[in-house]
Amino acid sequence: APGMDTISLIASILSTPKSVDDDYPGVLMVSSAGNSGHGYGTIGLPNASPFGISVGATTNNVFVGYGPFKDEPRFGGTIEHYNEIVDFSSRGPSIIGDPKPDLVSIGAHGFVPSNILKTEKNSKDESFTLFGGTSMAAPMVSGSAALVIEELKKQGIDYDPFTVKNILMSTATDLHNDVFTQGSGLVNTKSSLDYLNGKNQVFIVYNDDSYKNIRQTLEPIASNFNSTEIGFEKFSFPEESYPMTSWFAGQLNPGQTSTTSFTIKNPTSEPLEIKIKSKNISLLKHKNYDGTTSPRQADTVMNKTGTFVPDFIKLSESTQSKNINKYFPITKPFPTNSTLMVVNAHFPFEQFMNKTADIYADDIKISSLYLYDWIDQNKDDSISADELSLVNRGGSWGTVQELRISEPNEKFDGTPVAGIYPVPTRYSFWLGNTNLNSTSMNYSLSTNFYEETSWSLLWPDKSSITIPANSEELVYVTIVLPDDIKTGVYQGFLNFQSDSHEVNAPVSFVVKQTIDDVDDVVLLSGENNSDTLYGNGFTKGAFDMTNRYMAGDWRQFYFDITNDDINSVSLELSWESDDTNLGVFVIDPMGKIVQTNVPSGVFGHFMGWPSLDWLGPTPFSQGGGFYPVKNKDDTSTVLFVPINQTGTYSVLTD
Repeated sequence: APGMDTISLIASILSTPKSVDDDYPGVLMVSSAGNSGHGYGTIGLPNASPFGISVGATTNNVFVGYGPFKDEPRFGGTIEHYNEIVDFSSRGPSIIGDPKPDLVSIGAHGFVPSNILKTEKNSKDESFTLFGGTSMAAPMVSGSAALVIEELKKQGIDYDPFTVKNILMSTATDLHNDVFTQGSGLVNTKSSLDYLNGKNQVFIVYNDDSYKNIRQTLEPIASNFNSTEIGFEKFSFPEESYPMTSWFAGQLNPGQTSTTSFTIKNPTSEPLEIKIKSKNISLLKHKNYDGTTSPRQADTVMNKTGTFVPDFIKLSESTQSKNINKYFPITKPFPTNSTLMVVNAHFPFEQFMNKTADIYADDIKISSLYLYDWIDQNKDDSISADELSLVNRGGSWGTVQELRISEPNEKFDGTPVAGIYPVPTRYSFWLGNTNLNSTSMNYSLSTNFYEETSWSLLWPDKSSITIPANSEELVYVTIVLPDDIKTGVYQGFLNFQSDSHEVNAPVSFVVKQTIDDVDDVVLLSGENNSDTLYGNGFTKGAFDMTNRYMAGDWRQFYFDITNDDINSVSLELSWESDDTNLGVFVIDPMGKIVQTNVPSGVFGHFMGWPSLDWLGPTPFSQGGGFYPVKNKDDTSTVLFVPINQTGTYSVLTD
């Protein structure tokens, strides 16, 4: 499972000083988080390595009007919006439960060099091209890390990979998303260099307990790994601790408390007054609008064959009513305190996939989601593509689309407008475009506004502290769990703020359920709760037929088996809708999958072909199409799990 797998384990070892030799300095590992979002738990491997830097992606709309995006009215007409989380950016957590990703940077999209040599005399090829994905975001952060290392060397400061990571995370810009989406935020190279030069009140924070808690999970796996096969005689995590900005509080039981100390380091020549608070994100307001798509609507501005526009919904006027009015007042489109806006479009599965087709997944309809800033330039109260500026978009090939806007009240000069774009033709998972015209789909457009609130589970011992010039101080922080808290992963921030700088230290922990009797029965009930971005009682079904097998919306639960006499577990999951399928994996304490209801792939399942993906890769897909798993009845699945040792077993569901 990601984080405890062999590749992530090797990356974690190589990131850690003294892990393979007493003189080994460690190597800074920067990797892309993956492009399997928008669901949670989609971070892949080795990106889930807790000691490397995992990088998610943000928007940069310079692509509008260029290359494949030219003459496409659904992308609007300006490039002015940027720095929003990209829908495809993979989210945490890993199976360990630690905060991931660590940082985000530009990934959709940017210009990069291409071939500077002309292959033909009159070639019109340009010496640059568009590139995108978290595979672009990670090199951006690598460049920032290189500049930090250069400055550290210039000043003769000793450093290791943890030092560089802490500087980058402590100087990142908050994008007002949650921990498992943004980490500590958008990488900010200038702020990192300001810290190293003692400028602009920039400080950093770190704790020593994250490393210890992660080491406790990974060291048994490392000690069982045959490292001589890859050329290492020594292969272990040193007992000495290394500082980390994020705090993983480990695996906790209901009713338990956990305390750590955060060091606040002030490199400036002036004392800093720093305020400290816990921070989480809570639902402020929810609105919903139901509609039906109108495929193949001609663009009246461009008037070009084969070019179509979305269905437009004015968010400042949308309601549940057919007349679409008074969703929010025009003069005040969003709640004042909103720091994050999440827009989802939901489509019925029976309209997304034609279940009467002779071949499974051979007839698929899809609609994507856009959000624009509309300025009615000609004052005719009619939306046209040349009046739109794209703010963000969501385009996975599934039944749920999502886009996010941070600080929404600052992002719109005109009227916020959602666009539901029905892809004009239908697709086959196996062959791609069928060139058959698409038909209408019903949809539900939900808009959730979130605000930043205090986190009731996290308590710093003081709300403010003065750090003397060129000095450091400690702050003690405690997690206090109620007795009835459910198993799962929990996330939030510890926020440190001076007059001109703030640090958002990601915090997460695992709650485990103890199983100590042979006849124990554990019942976990789901809950439909839109109040929490990442909740342990629901999954939103964010599969993507064109992406990799990590795509989805994963949840994980932890069971600590303490009785040696327990040698098997019967595990049943049930749900309500016949169209729902939950894939289930059970992970043992060594990180190995010991049971699953998911076949290795449709070819592996039916024909014995080797395949690691749900339906296997096709010319159209990287393998993310799900295989319907129902081994009991239409609304449940059952697994019989062998228990080969005591310890914490993880149940991973999607």
